[in-house]
Amino acid sequence: MMISKLLQHDQHFLNNINVVKASIKAAELNKNDTVLEIGPGKGILTTELAKKCKEVVAIEIDESLKAELAKMPKNVEILYGNALKLINEVHFNKIVANIPYSITEPLFGKLLKLEFEAAVLLIGQNFYELLNGKEKWGIISKLFFEVDKVMDVPKDNFEPRPRTDSVLVKITPRKKLLSEKEKIMKELILQDDKKLKNALMFAQMRIRNITKNQAREEMEKIKLAQEWWDKRVMHLSGVQFEMVVKEIVG
Repeated sequence: MMISKLLQHDQHFLNNINVVKASIKAAELNKNDTVLEIGPGKGILTTELAKKCKEVVAIEIDESLKAELAKMPKNVEILYGNALKLINEVHFNKIVANIPYSITEPLFGKLLKLEFEAAVLLIGQNFYELLNGKEKWGIISKLFFEVDKVMDVPKDNFEPRPRTDSVLVKITPRKKLLSEKEKIMKELILQDDKKLKNALMFAQMRIRNITKNQAREEMEKIKLAQEWWDKRVMHLSGVQFEMVVKEIVG
């Protein structure tokens, strides 16, 4: 397959079986698990997943890989299309995948709204640092997830080699209890398609079990630039998002 074709789909095929084994071990798979794999590529991970779980649902965007993926075990279902569009249509309890770097951020945005037990993902070094930082994605990840590094994966473990090194991480839904203010912020993030004023109104009413008028009174205490209130939550800049967090959570 030509390099230019691979780059079109942001494809970097994992070629180290030890990373595959580490991924499966971290996922703690059993015969009751249904695993979602995003971007199976040539199936190096898919084949091993199929040995450890009940079913693998693999979503691949590149239909030129059909011949390779037709060789998969019987408990593997291959879906062709955009994983970001199909992920809400499939049922699974765990995710194990070497995801394309280009969909990492929107995929994590999807994970915020999905129920799953664990996700073991190969992600770029840069995004891993964002998840553990103090800015927007670091704030979000700490509200929703526990992020544990499994291992560093240098770029020479892929063909073709990506521009950056990767990190294998295990993501699990946060188990620590949230404070009331953290719950409000989490609910606000889940309403990311709404204007900030409407999302915060909904979050206040739901979490504090208060009326709309009471929610308005609470919001009047929050000091933000007037034009920010009409912005959709998803369109807040990093600085704006951090200021909203500071005002709500402290």
